[in-house]
Amino acid sequence: MDYSDHGRGDEHTSPPGESSSSGGTGLRRVLRDVAPYLDLGWRLAGTAAFPPLLGFGLDLWLHTTPWMLFGGCVVGLSGAVLQLNRLQNELGS
Repeated sequence: MDYSDHGRGDEHTSPPGESSSSGGTGLRRVLRDVAPYLDLGWRLAGTAAFPPLLGFGLDLWLHTTPWMLFGGCVVGLSGAVLQLNRLQNELGS
């Protein structure tokens, strides 16, 4: 008895851990779907926190307290809003 074609038919068998569909494994698909959110906290924190810290440092150096800090806060909050808007546009598409 020849078992070489038994159970194979026209199907393609994948190695363990890989899916035969073009989407890849479930884990890969989930990570690809979640990827925009993984660094969202760092992007928002950096965008919102760096300009005020820079403004505070400039205030100490130039003795203009609190004007550079206020300017940094405005720039940081504006940047955070723009980051959220960009993310919304990317995910909405």
